[in-house]
This record gives sequence, C-alpha cells and structure tokens, in this order.
Amino acid sequence: MTQRTEIETRATIVAAALACFRTRGLSKTTIVDIARKAAVSRSTFYEYFPDKGAMVEACAEATSQRFYRNMVKVVNHCETLEEQLVGAAVFVVQARRVVEPEKYFDQEEVDLLLTKNAAVLLQECADFIAPYLVAAKLRGEIRKDLDVTAAGEWFARILFSLFTTPSPYIDTDDDQAVAEFVRAFVVRGFTDDRAARSRQAAAG
Repeated sequence: MTQRTEIETRATIVAAALACFRTRGLSKTTIVDIARKAAVSRSTFYEYFPDKGAMVEACAEATSQRFYRNMVKVVNHCETLEEQLVGAAVFVVQARRVVEPEKYFDQEEVDLLLTKNAAVLLQECADFIAPYLVAAKLRGEIRKDLDVTAAGEWFARILFSLFTTPSPYIDTDDDQAVAEFVRAFVVRGFTDDRAARSRQAAAG
C-alpha cells in the first residue's frame, strides 16, 4: 500500500471535515471526529491545521475553488458577454437552491466566516469576471470607456447578493426571471446605448 503524499493527506482531512460538518454541524464536530473520519491521528491533523478555525478556513477555500471550477464550465460554454453574465448569475442562484437546505455550518459561524473573508471572496469573484469583460471589450461588445476593474467588482457584488439575499420582487427560483434581470440591469449598463441605437437605425 503506497503512502499518501502531503497534498493527498491534506485533501483527505479537508474532505473528512466537510463530511463531518455536513452530518454533525460545525459546532458539534470535534477534531477527533475529523481525524477519525480521515483515518489519521490527532498529531497528523495538527501537522496540517493548528486549530479548528484553520480547518474551517481550509474548508471554505476548498468549497470556493470547487464552486469556481463548476461555474467556469458554465460560463465558458457561452460565446457573448451577455450569455456569460447570465450564465454566471443563473449558476449562482441554482447553487443557492442546492446549498440552502443543507446544514453544513451553524448560521452564526457562516456569517462570521463571510465577514472575516468578505474582501478576499469579493476579490476572487471580481478576478474571475475580469477576463470575460476584457475579452468583451476587445470584441466591441461593451463600451470602450468601461472600467473593467470597477465593473467586475460591481457584478461580483451582484452575484454575492443573488446568492445570499432573497428578493421581494424577483423569483430567484425562476432561472428565466434571473436571466431577464441580469440582461436588463447589468448587461445594458456595460454597453453603449447610443452606439446600439445607431446600429439599429442603420440596419433599419
């Protein structure tokens, strides 16, 4: 039987922690529970994570990476910026519907984690969006004077809001309603309406 590498061992511990949190909740899960689930000793656990807080942050990072890997599969199937932004928004609300019933963590712990890492999470999301905006600008899909960094952060904030906050006006369980919301108030905000009207007039 081959020995696990350090990367494999760390990944095994993170996966075990997520499994324990899912079934027992964060507050009731102990380091002993995680070590037992991962089939490692407590001393091995502490070689990788100094305390439970570090373990939670590692789980959050692993979940975030998996989230973006899945979202990029959706977005990369879209050709235009409009399709890409709509695809990202619909993916986010679908993810919320999956996660919402789950009891991975106690809500207080989730709120604390999001507050502690909010700026990092927002930066990751904005960095994810930025290349699609740059490519769209090169294709002439968005106005030339659009600040890509600011626009990326703005849309990242929209995605965060769609994930965390129910709407009193939009049925976020309806993918089509979410798509129309993004088209009307996000995509059109990135384009040059005057240029669009000129093209339409010329075509007419």
